[in-house]
Amino acid sequence: EQTLQDVPVAVSVTTVETINKASIQDVTDLASIVPSLRVTTLQTSTNTNFIIRGFGNGANNPGIEPSVGVFVDGVYRSRSAGAIGDLVDVARVEVLRGPQSTLFGQNASAGVISVVTQKPQFESADNPRGGSGLIEATIGNYNQRILKGKLTGPISESVAYSVTGVLNHRDGYFLNQLDNTDFNDRDRWDLRGQLLWRANDSTEVRFIADSSKISEICCGVSNLVNGPTGQLAAIAAGRPQNRVLYPGTAGSGKPFDRATYANKNPINIVENTGASVTVEWQINEMFDLTSITAARGQKTDFDYDFDFTGALLGTINRNRGDIDTFTQEVRINFDNGGKLRGLLGAYSMQEDLKYSNEIRIGDHFRSYASLLATAPSGAPNPLFLAGLEQNLAPFGPTLAGSISPNCNGCTFAPGALFRSGTGNLITTDQDTDANTLFGQLDFDLTEHLTATVGLAHTSTDKTINFNQSTNELFSSINLVTLGFAAVQGNLLTNPQLAPLRQLGLLTPAVAASIADRASVADGTRVPCAATGLPGVNPICNPFIGLYALQFLHPIVPYSDRSEDSEETYTVRLAYEASDSVSLYGGISTGYKATSWNLSRDSKDPLTTAARSPLGGAANPWYPRSGTRKAEPEKSTVVELGLKGRWETFAINVAVFDQSIEDFQTNLFTGTGFNLANAGKQSTKGIEIDTNWRLGRQWQVDLAGTFLDPKYDSFVGAEGPAGPADLSGRKPAGIHEQSISLGVNYLWSVSGVDGFVRADYLHESKVQLTENVTKALASREVNTLNASIGVKAAGFDILVWGRNLNDDEYLLSGFPSVAQAGSFSVYPNQPRTYGVTLRKEF
Repeated sequence: EQTLQDVPVAVSVTTVETINKASIQDVTDLASIVPSLRVTTLQTSTNTNFIIRGFGNGANNPGIEPSVGVFVDGVYRSRSAGAIGDLVDVARVEVLRGPQSTLFGQNASAGVISVVTQKPQFESADNPRGGSGLIEATIGNYNQRILKGKLTGPISESVAYSVTGVLNHRDGYFLNQLDNTDFNDRDRWDLRGQLLWRANDSTEVRFIADSSKISEICCGVSNLVNGPTGQLAAIAAGRPQNRVLYPGTAGSGKPFDRATYANKNPINIVENTGASVTVEWQINEMFDLTSITAARGQKTDFDYDFDFTGALLGTINRNRGDIDTFTQEVRINFDNGGKLRGLLGAYSMQEDLKYSNEIRIGDHFRSYASLLATAPSGAPNPLFLAGLEQNLAPFGPTLAGSISPNCNGCTFAPGALFRSGTGNLITTDQDTDANTLFGQLDFDLTEHLTATVGLAHTSTDKTINFNQSTNELFSSINLVTLGFAAVQGNLLTNPQLAPLRQLGLLTPAVAASIADRASVADGTRVPCAATGLPGVNPICNPFIGLYALQFLHPIVPYSDRSEDSEETYTVRLAYEASDSVSLYGGISTGYKATSWNLSRDSKDPLTTAARSPLGGAANPWYPRSGTRKAEPEKSTVVELGLKGRWETFAINVAVFDQSIEDFQTNLFTGTGFNLANAGKQSTKGIEIDTNWRLGRQWQVDLAGTFLDPKYDSFVGAEGPAGPADLSGRKPAGIHEQSISLGVNYLWSVSGVDGFVRADYLHESKVQLTENVTKALASREVNTLNASIGVKAAGFDILVWGRNLNDDEYLLSGFPSVAQAGSFSVYPNQPRTYGVTLRKEF
């Protein structure tokens, strides 16, 4: 069987031997020995990003398919939540770097992670006529307990089976100090069964069925900087004398205390089920046919404290997803025994995605909003909204037209603004129909020189239905229309509003600064006479500053669709310089179709402000953040490579220039996610992967990735101070140097075999995210993993440790939710260690 290591492409191959010796449990662990791969888990287990060469997306929006495709036994996992479970019965894991479009039916614009599992066995070395299996148990710190088992063997002369299962439990290492609950625990299981039918000498059929479940409390968020609004939240929660909402003092947190203050446990439930049938048929000496038919289902359910504080700003942030995917791939490989080889294939995917998000305001948000609105005056008043309601009540009929008709039962009444339990519910349905025709030809120009040409045509149709139900009044008020009414009705001079003027609320300076305190630009501060839109100028319309508190805008229900198609290609030359050395060079392109924004930030672009459900005058601040969709992204890589393999030494080198046009980004801004296209992002780099065996006992693996990334163009990006032009700048989160060193020593004493292995990973310092400055939050990684294994009396004993030096670094960060000046982060996993006992039979 030819593996991808034998193909002239940039690929890292991790064998089952390395996976076992390094105690790699999942793809997240795999990143410690594959420096081109990075895996980041954010606020929930389901929000995980796979990144290759600095390119990757897919978290925090179910409408985004990842740019890094994950395949298990040739079956595409369309969302990262379908690929975060434990690696079960793995033969090898291959990480292909760069766009892939002519080897896999599913186009992948940034790279591919291919997991290949072991087939059922008819016999084993110890039992030529019967079955075999293993049982494995692990215990570790944080009360970790892992149990694995496998049985495989023949049912008949032509049919073999295998059954594998995993139970994985661990306590959390992140403490919620409000109720002493542990976050970031492990509670998952995986069951997998296979049948292998050798119908005849030329036909093999493989049936696979799997089911898994993750039910965990994840993930903990630490405060890095406690801005001025943090104390307002504390006051709103009835804790004015301390900062218990955030660990640490003097305005700064201690993220590596791994402590948080949340008023609910972040539940994470992920259920994956699937079945596939793979047929491999050798038609004749020239043609082979492979067919992979698969159906998969994925259900997700997570709910967490969206403000990550002890204040009850929200009660519900429930997200549910249900994805059913059917894929069919057929490939015909041919080899005429001479100079021509190749494959032709067809791929089809039909997917039905249903997603809902319910968010409800908590008991403390009304007081917090009042304090936030009046703090600029120097006299924070938790009763401000009550006073505002009272003073606006006489003008209710006049102002009724400022309320969105989409707001259910919304009227001006005492206690209506930010009433606890109000909020909105979105429900979305996305149907995807994707089809690809692809092929690749290898032609031997000479005995040592081969030309490869590949072409793929992909068409993707998506149909979207988006609905929202809301009863949150404040976000449903058009403050532009309200401002006109205020000016025209002379409300600013009305005696009933005198208390508000005394607080300074209705002064232009305060109105303009309110928006700043919630990380929202306050518009153009120019005199009324200098603008044709006085309703959006704080000097003319003092109410417009309250726009910063409108977090849950109503959205017009809509139905839409996208129809995309693209041709991608591969052109490559490969030269066998000798039996040990080969060279290659070429260009490849990749593609990813339109991604729809299925979150509550799916809003009309500014050019369609007339469709705003707020009614009345067009409000150019609507939407505040978010877009309806991101256009397709197109990737290109020009690459030169060398592969050398000798008896004791092997080396792979790749030099590349890779870019993605209209790269789909999804960045949290403090009040919502901004789904956008970066004009162009590129990375020039070099990758080196070596393996050196020193005698029979020593083996050294050294791999490095060295990148020079930049935004060639990215206008309107979310920067630390709002929209920014990042063109020419280095993207955040991409390490310029990533180096992995592994040393393995084999020994044997008195019939007892063993090994010692150590792995070191270094990633250079980098800014975490675009809208958190490098000086405030950066990431640098220096971790040491090690293991000692002994094989004796038929047992394998492994003592292992990960992050043994207890390196502390941040995975990611973001502006704290609706808390200007505050920043929150995700700290890494601390030191873990344990013992594994394995018995094969």
